[in-house]
Amino acid sequence: MRRTSVGLAPLLLVPALAVLAGCATSSPGGTSGTPDGTGLDPDARYTAHATILQPSETAEPELCLGGVAESYPPQCSGPVVVGLDWADVPDAETASGVTWGMGWVVGTYDGETFTLTEPVRQDPPDGVESPGPWTGASYQPLCEDPWRGGDENALVYEEIPEDWPEREFTDTMLSPESMELVGALQERAATLPGYVEMYVSNGLDEFNVLLTSGSDVEAAHASLREVWPGWLCVDTVGEGAPSNADAVAASEALSAAVPDPAQVGLLGWGPDTIAGTFAVTVIIETPALRAQIEEALAPWYSPDQISIQSVLIPVP
Repeated sequence: MRRTSVGLAPLLLVPALAVLAGCATSSPGGTSGTPDGTGLDPDARYTAHATILQPSETAEPELCLGGVAESYPPQCSGPVVVGLDWADVPDAETASGVTWGMGWVVGTYDGETFTLTEPVRQDPPDGVESPGPWTGASYQPLCEDPWRGGDENALVYEEIPEDWPEREFTDTMLSPESMELVGALQERAATLPGYVEMYVSNGLDEFNVLLTSGSDVEAAHASLREVWPGWLCVDTVGEGAPSNADAVAASEALSAAVPDPAQVGLLGWGPDTIAGTFAVTVIIETPALRAQIEEALAPWYSPDQISIQSVLIPVP
């Protein structure tokens, strides 16, 4: 009997996007075109919708452009903010000596300091679109016959206790014995030639395995059936998508090439294994930084497979 549930995150066996705890507090990598060699136009205005945090009454406020720890009060760091008036941040609150709030900032950035050129605002500047809600990726089943070679009655399900948070999404979970089979499936999938990724399309028991283009799907399916009797689809990704091992190697290469990511304004990075691309988040993209990223990833990703997103957006 096929069980379905919705809402639980898909199971991804690739490294999550590497996100640094703080933000750049030093100048990004140099490039020609500006007197100070930072590659930044000192007169250019930028904007971002971000958390602003002042860690204490005597400390300077900081603009959190990277990760924000969801503690109370929150924790984050980033470039110093000059010209801030907390009265312009309607949702600002203070706890344990920490003051924080969110809003649209507009100002100049020299690699270390963000200088406001107007008060913090709740609406984006003209010509800048407010980001929409994140709806999540779509993880669809990869085949129409997921029980081929399997056994619909092999897995055991249990009711989720009423006080567990997961019950918000479903009232059913796999038993410990069935989870051991999931573990065996994960281990076997990771050893397959051309393995890219495994995900769950319904949040519970619909396991889909992706391989690189040209991989032997039937051989992989047969191998997985030796350890997994449940719902199973195996397919390949588009031409040119790296394997999971190559994606991991690329992430490690970028980490080694940029030993101090904060100094160049590198906030996070990671592969999109399904799309065959590599995403990098930076404070501001400069030609020198792009060249450094492309050189590090060149053995696995072409320039058109590398997506670089700047957190600070130029004001039109």
